[in-house]
Amino acid sequence: MKEFLEFIKDTPTAFHASLKIKEKLLKAGFIELKENESWKLTLGGKYFIGRNMSSLLAFVLPKDSPKGFHITAAHLDSPTFKLKPNFTLEKGKYIKLNTEVYGGPIYSSWMDRPLGIAGRVLVLENNSIQARLVNIDKPVLCIPNLPIHYNRNVNKGVELNPQVDMLPLFAESKGKIASLYQKIAEVLDIKEEAIISSDLYLTCLDRGCFVGANEEFMMAPQIDNLECSYGLIEALLQSKAKDTVSVCALFDNEEIGSSTLQGADSTFLADTLKRISIALHKTEEEHFMALGNSFLISADNAQGFHPNYPSKYDESNPCFMNEGIVIKNAANGSYTTSALSSALFQAICKKAGVPTQLTTNRSDIRGGSTLGAISLTHVSIPSVDIGLAQLAMHSSYETAGTKDLAYLIQAIKEFYSSKVEEIKEEKITF
Repeated sequence: MKEFLEFIKDTPTAFHASLKIKEKLLKAGFIELKENESWKLTLGGKYFIGRNMSSLLAFVLPKDSPKGFHITAAHLDSPTFKLKPNFTLEKGKYIKLNTEVYGGPIYSSWMDRPLGIAGRVLVLENNSIQARLVNIDKPVLCIPNLPIHYNRNVNKGVELNPQVDMLPLFAESKGKIASLYQKIAEVLDIKEEAIISSDLYLTCLDRGCFVGANEEFMMAPQIDNLECSYGLIEALLQSKAKDTVSVCALFDNEEIGSSTLQGADSTFLADTLKRISIALHKTEEEHFMALGNSFLISADNAQGFHPNYPSKYDESNPCFMNEGIVIKNAANGSYTTSALSSALFQAICKKAGVPTQLTTNRSDIRGGSTLGAISLTHVSIPSVDIGLAQLAMHSSYETAGTKDLAYLIQAIKEFYSSKVEEIKEEKITF
């Protein structure tokens, strides 16, 4: 678990998470592929491909011709606030930054705490544009609350306006450094005028820690969904493909609907699977036959039972931290789980010695959705939606159990290592 908390510390944005995972893959002997280059794949080989510096697909080929694909998917982005293009605002004697909401953060959780900033900047150098990652990992921003004296009803609840209440304070207008690009240029050791554009996000600087009488819980930023992403890639690194291609797809932009070049609603996954088949000299029919013998696990954290708000949870289907992997169910199709896919995943977990728990939302409360259902519009194969129970989802600082990540890694290792002999509408043999 300490390794995971260190991973979160080093990955404040999807750009940094993708780079960190890329480094792990290269160290493990994976070969990087490019979309604009020809692919030469070898059975038994390990490969990965990135897109936009913020999404990544890694896969391991079996030693013999594969019968299908064993796919897991998660996302690398988390709710936060993104800087607008012209972000400098001068008010009175202060400079603040103009932001817009990214995803669905709990606004109040970002207030009255030291904040950093991270992302990427595009720099013009020697007649070429280069992307540079930046992580100002120290307090340079804050979003102060209004004093209670000016809002006596604040403890009765207050609606926060993102254009008014959530703009961070950056500097004094006459300070030594009064420009964010100036600060970034100083960190990157470049000229300020070389920066021509950016994708920059506010970051929570609170470090991960263990809490509880027996340290049974952990708190950290971005647990949703770096916990699942970390678990999937660790399982891929620790497993060996049998008769299927083991695929781990980590997407950006799930928190804003996935409809981007690098999101789950793009053709990234479908294109990669097709190119794997082409590189292995399979016919188009053989590719579709392989898809017909494939399975997808969509992993995104689940809303665990909150003891202060028991009425918010379904009476017979709550889920709890440290009680195993959560299998998500929804009659409206927002989760991809069916009785068949749930049964297969439960059988895999039982074989791995991993506990599972089933959950649904209350019928009068609309739940979230995951990238699983979105992915199936492009790669239509049997799928199950799973996650790990946590509290304070979409807060800048979240809470989860310390046992569940190990459960996830163990279960996904078993999934990647399992032989699926046959997948039919009425029967799965493995």
